[in-house]
Amino acid sequence: MNEIKKLEEAKYFYSKMLDKQLNKDVFIFNLSAFLSAARSVLQYALKEASNNLGGQKWYDNVMISNPVLKFFKDKSDINIHTEPTLPKAHYKLYAEGGVYMLGSLSAVAYDKDGKIKQQLENQTNPSIKQEKLNQKSKPIPNEVKYLIDGWVGNEHVLTLCKKYIQALEKTIQDGVAQGLITGQ
Repeated sequence: MNEIKKLEEAKYFYSKMLDKQLNKDVFIFNLSAFLSAARSVLQYALKEASNNLGGQKWYDNVMISNPVLKFFKDKSDINIHTEPTLPKAHYKLYAEGGVYMLGSLSAVAYDKDGKIKQQLENQTNPSIKQEKLNQKSKPIPNEVKYLIDGWVGNEHVLTLCKKYIQALEKTIQDGVAQGLITGQ
């Protein structure tokens, strides 16, 4: 009982993650809320199913058979009980037409302890004439993709969260079909 309510809550925070991708702090806050709400879906399903014969076995089989459910269960538990989940951000930044880079561009990546992990620098050669970009072209928006440690695939966080939602929906449908949960 209450699985659907928590699933709707998880979907709400997923939509907020989609809206606030470029604001890393807000994205992480919404990811944390998403993890908690989505984890509650399975906790409510387990509590309800365990009152029925075969309910615990059904839940265990669901968790074993779906790597996305297992991964997010573990991530959520760590996020709640040990440390916040901090995905790695990969940015694509674009400049509008007519903007020239003179000098250098540098970026520094730090680990969670504040130590420098990687440092990049790119210098332009001022003696090379840079062509002016077409002024009529539409500006390309900046992009960010977040990756999460521990996942074996190359999907970014939003793709994984979408798969998680789909897996939760399927789990609820299966539990209802087997008469183990009400799916309300």
